[in-house]
Amino acid sequence: MKRFKISTILSILGLIGLIIVFYFNRSQLNSVFNLLGNLRWYVIVLVCIVQVSSYWLNGLYYRSILRIFGYQVDIKHLFKGALATNFINYILPTAGMAGAGFLSQVLIKEVPRGKSVLTQLMRYALSALAVLAMMPLGFVLILLSHNSAHPVVRVTVISALAITVLAFMIVGFVYQEKLLRHFLEWIITTLKRIFKKINTDGVANFIDEFYAGFHVMVKQKQRMLTPFAWSIIYILVEISTFYLVFLAFGRVIDPGIAIMSYLFANIASILGGVFFSVGVFEVGMAGTLVALGLPFAFAVSVTAVYRVLNLVIGLPPGAFYYHKFLPKKSAVD
Repeated sequence: MKRFKISTILSILGLIGLIIVFYFNRSQLNSVFNLLGNLRWYVIVLVCIVQVSSYWLNGLYYRSILRIFGYQVDIKHLFKGALATNFINYILPTAGMAGAGFLSQVLIKEVPRGKSVLTQLMRYALSALAVLAMMPLGFVLILLSHNSAHPVVRVTVISALAITVLAFMIVGFVYQEKLLRHFLEWIITTLKRIFKKINTDGVANFIDEFYAGFHVMVKQKQRMLTPFAWSIIYILVEISTFYLVFLAFGRVIDPGIAIMSYLFANIASILGGVFFSVGVFEVGMAGTLVALGLPFAFAVSVTAVYRVLNLVIGLPPGAFYYHKFLPKKSAVD
C-alpha cells in the first residue's frame, strides 16, 4: 500500500482549512472591497504593522514563561511558532487544544511536550485574566459617556463571571493531581483497547513533564507576573489595532466602545470557540458595537475590515510556518 507522510496529510488538511476560512469569510471580503475607497490607506499600513507586532508579543510571552522553566528559546523561533499556533487554532475549533498540541511540535527540540502544552494553556489563562482585568477600564469609559444602561454591559458581566467560574474549576481540577492522573490513566487504558499502538510510557512522561512545569510555576508565582504583563500588553495592542480601523474610516469614537466590543468579542469566542472558529468573534464584536449605539452598517463594516486584516496578515504566514514545523520523518500506511 502506498505510504503517506503524516506531514503531507496534515499539510493538505491545513490548506483545506485555510480555503474554508476564506470561503466562509467571502462576504466580508466583498464588503471590504466595496469600502476600500473610503479608507485612509496610511492608517491601514499602520494597522498591519501593529498587528504583526502582536505576534511578536506572543513570542515574548512564550520566552518569559519558558525562562521560568529554565529554557532559552530564540525569539524569532517563538514568533514563527505564534503565527503557526494562531493558524491551527483558527482552522480547528478545539477551544485552543489544537494550538497547545502544535506548540509542543514547534518546541519539540528545545522543550518537553508536557511543558510546551502547559505554556500554551497558561497563555489562554493569562489572556482571559487580562481580558477580565481590562473590563473595569471599559466600564468606566462607558459610564463617562453615559452608555451604562446598554444591555451589553450586563451581558458582559454575566459572561465574565462565567469565565471566572470556569477558570477556577479548571485550575481546581489541575490542582487535584492524583484525581487528574487517575482520570487520564482511565482514558489511556480505554483508548489502548481500541488503538493497540498507543505509547503509554510517552503519555506518562508527558503528564510528568506537565506537572513538573506546573509545580515550578506554583513555587515561583512572582515570576508569573512577567508573562501576565505581556498578556496585558498584547490585549492593549489588539484593542489599539481595532481602534485604528475606526480611524481608517475617518471616525473618532469613545475608546470605551472599542474596548468593550473587543473584550466581548473575546468572551464570545472563548465560550463558543469549542465548536466554531468562524463567526463567533465577528458576531460578538459587531453586536456589541450596535448595542453601544453605532449604526449597523458601520459596525459590520468596521468588523469586516478588522477581521479580514487579521486573516490576510496572520493566516497565510501562519499556514507557511505550520507546514514548516510539521514532523518530516513520520509515515503511516
